[in-house]
Amino acid sequence: MTPDSAASRRFFLKASASAAAGLGGLTLPGAPLLRADEQEPLIEGTTIGQLIAQLKDDNPNVRRAAASMLDRFGPAEKAAVPALTDALKDKEAHVRYAAAKALGRIGPEAKASQAVLTEALKDHHAGVRVAAATALIRIGADAKGLVSPLTEGLKDKDERVREAAAWSLSRLGPDAKSAAGALVEALKDDSGAVRQWAAAALGKVGAPVQAVVPALADALKDDDERVRESAAASLGRIGAGAKTAVAVLVQALKDHHGAVRSSAATALGKIAGDPQTAAPALVEALKDKDERVRECAAWALMELGTAAKTAIPALGEALKDTHGAVRQWSAAALGRMGAEAKGEAPALTDLLKDRDERVRHSAAWALGEMGAAAKPAVPSLIEALKDEDKDVQFRAAEALKKIDPEAARKAGAP
Repeated sequence: MTPDSAASRRFFLKASASAAAGLGGLTLPGAPLLRADEQEPLIEGTTIGQLIAQLKDDNPNVRRAAASMLDRFGPAEKAAVPALTDALKDKEAHVRYAAAKALGRIGPEAKASQAVLTEALKDHHAGVRVAAATALIRIGADAKGLVSPLTEGLKDKDERVREAAAWSLSRLGPDAKSAAGALVEALKDDSGAVRQWAAAALGKVGAPVQAVVPALADALKDDDERVRESAAASLGRIGAGAKTAVAVLVQALKDHHGAVRSSAATALGKIAGDPQTAAPALVEALKDKDERVRECAAWALMELGTAAKTAIPALGEALKDTHGAVRQWSAAALGRMGAEAKGEAPALTDLLKDRDERVRHSAAWALGEMGAAAKPAVPSLIEALKDEDKDVQFRAAEALKKIDPEAARKAGAP
């Protein structure tokens, strides 16, 4: 599994919480309940216009409460962008933090604040620097002019800022290619979270593989499982250029952490190199206690195709797995083997009645890839033309045309 979706969401929530904690953990007071203009969105009886006005109040508690409440409006508060941008220069750190966070919540509509948010990366308060780094990504800031200060952020004295910088660079992708050297160095950071996001970024920036792959391969031995998972995912993202890491990824299939094993299996499929080394290890992974690992192993064997034909018997056994996705990808992997997997055609034919439509779909496709060698499956494929799932019907019709065109014609296969 990669860290770019759920892990990225966890990072953002954590960054917001840790930045707020860095500001003293104070509870922000509610804004005064003013009379609302019914034509404007309301939160606790207060309009955006009233909150904008409160951003200039003499009382710092009112200003920070206003900025925090604007954060709750999200994109609807775009009218507040100029005032929130000005608030990034407020003398109170709480206000600057809340303003940066609110601008990030607004998203691309707040892009005009990029220059001031970039300056906020140098704010003397760590919480503001964290909020600014994450906000710059959320507003879709132009990478030009952003990579350099974020790269500097990797050396910040506060680990939360270094983590936010690494996460932000991971979101910039190839635009952050020039940061590759600093990201490799960040793999040695004392903070596991920094190392995690540095590893994730290295799989996206498109840096020369000769510099990045060895560093990520070493990261597969990190003490922190999050780092190992990210390193495996990044090696997979690099693809064929990471062939030299196949041996260490095979070792990672024995990691005590399931997410690392599944990421390693997926990476082996994406790299698709050295099948003589990878295939036997993936066959073992088909018996893993973690269903996600078994699923990824079956998918990887499918990606290896006929180069992994020694896996055919194990894939046949995996057709009986209790987890639908394992059966699905095992069937697809057998299909990639073509007629060489004809011995598994009876088991695939049985799967045309599987309770999971994805499995039925894969089974029909796999039988079609075997061609005439799967002719005994023709009656079952004709029956599958009536499947409740339209995709299964289509795949069964296509399989019939490949296996027995005359039978397909007589059955009225479209």
